Amino acid sequence: MSSPLKTAGSAVSPGPSSTYKWKALLTVALGTMMGTMDASITNISFPVLIRTFGVPVTTIVWVTLAYLLTSTSLLLVLGRVGDLWGRKRIYVWGSLFFVLGLALCALAQNIAQLIAFRIIQAVGMAMSMACGAAIITEAFPQEERGLGMGLLAVSVSAGLIIGPVLGGFLLGWLDWRSIFYVRIPFALLVWVMALVCLKPDGPRKGRVRFDFRGTFFSSVGLASLMIGVNQLHRFGLASPIFYGLMALGLACFILFVVTEKKAPDPLVDLTLFSNRAFSGAVGGLFMMFLTYSAYILLMPFYLLQGAGLRPDQAGVMMTVVSMIAIFVGPISGRLSDRFGAAGFATLGAAVTILAFFLFTGWTADTTLRGMLPALVLAGLGMGMFQSPNNSSIMGAVPKDRLGTASAMIATSRQVGISLGTALAGTVYSSRLFFHRLELGRQGMQGTAAERTAVSLAFNDAFWVSAVLMISVVFLSLMTRRVGKGGQGAGPASGKDGLGGKKGLAGPRT
Repeated sequence: MSSPLKTAGSAVSPGPSSTYKWKALLTVALGTMMGTMDASITNISFPVLIRTFGVPVTTIVWVTLAYLLTSTSLLLVLGRVGDLWGRKRIYVWGSLFFVLGLALCALAQNIAQLIAFRIIQAVGMAMSMACGAAIITEAFPQEERGLGMGLLAVSVSAGLIIGPVLGGFLLGWLDWRSIFYVRIPFALLVWVMALVCLKPDGPRKGRVRFDFRGTFFSSVGLASLMIGVNQLHRFGLASPIFYGLMALGLACFILFVVTEKKAPDPLVDLTLFSNRAFSGAVGGLFMMFLTYSAYILLMPFYLLQGAGLRPDQAGVMMTVVSMIAIFVGPISGRLSDRFGAAGFATLGAAVTILAFFLFTGWTADTTLRGMLPALVLAGLGMGMFQSPNNSSIMGAVPKDRLGTASAMIATSRQVGISLGTALAGTVYSSRLFFHRLELGRQGMQGTAAERTAVSLAFNDAFWVSAVLMISVVFLSLMTRRVGKGGQGAGPASGKDGLGGKKGLAGPRT
């Protein structure tokens, strides 16, 4: 007799038709692409916004920071809300809020309005992102979950590629408002597809008490941490404001853990972390994006100021990693369904380490051809890692916690990028200052000195990232005892993704 606990990693019960998985994938992938496109397409408009509103860059950054703070602090909450009251419902409302946010941003008359409307947009995106991976996990059978995660990862890379290109084109031919209103038809399409294509899952049966205290501590803690690290350049390491925010974040984290242990229906079931597959994959994802942030932040500086490339050349080179990841992600995900997720995630991390070590050898004189091997390896590494790793996370939790796991993926990614950006920026700026002084003492001046200093600081930052990336290898190895596709040990062993409860069952086609 099977236990009532049903795990996402199994496939015994009938579920959606084989066509539904593709409808769900297309809907969620388009929504995810809209989300990943948003940051890059907005950031490229900063110079125009500064001129238009006549405000300093310290104010303009809040156009992105308010969006990032809001979405990150709400992801865990909304993932749990999706588990309790229906993921389709949350996804549909999120898509509608995103459309509303886009329309309001396009109509903003001043910077305060734009920032406020970005918060509305962020709420909508958080609602969609929190439930996306959970919807895909339920739509695809266990033996194809890695494929589903891989194809979903394609939309992430596609958004990163399309965002800067579309943003540059719109700003060149139209005005800053166009980066918002041009996307409204596509966002409306996602909303309609969510209404029509996604299967209703309904609210969870039985009485459920929402974890308001856990929600408060997680939201305030994440917001404090994010503000502190993102404004470090403004506060400075000696600022009491910075340490106050860090202390508040730590205190909220401790109170969150205490609260979750006592809550009858916790926001995050902490027993999930006793599962090696779940804890290793979540930790690996966080560290991957923390270290990968060095590439996102510093590569444009090197290409433009270190290597002296033209903007169009730099733009093409920046797309190499995402293009490779687009092709590798689905293949890696599909193979992980057959041979297990841990090996591919570990190999992806190892390949990324190799790419980062190659970055440490780049100089001001490195040619385009000389850059390609490292960029190709970086794309291979990210493509091989992400799909199997996410599959491990989604396959290690019970069905009624899929939304939480989906939100955990998005939260780990967002927080990792924020902390990694602050770390990479701090290392780069401090080493750039050092190398400028050293080269000046050696008598090197002018453009040659600046290009050399930028290249050396870039090298130093990637030494740090490469060393930190080693942790991703060990965290990925923690998942090596789980079954194919990342799911927990199968029924033969009598264990599920929570470490010891028998009777696996789950939704599948």
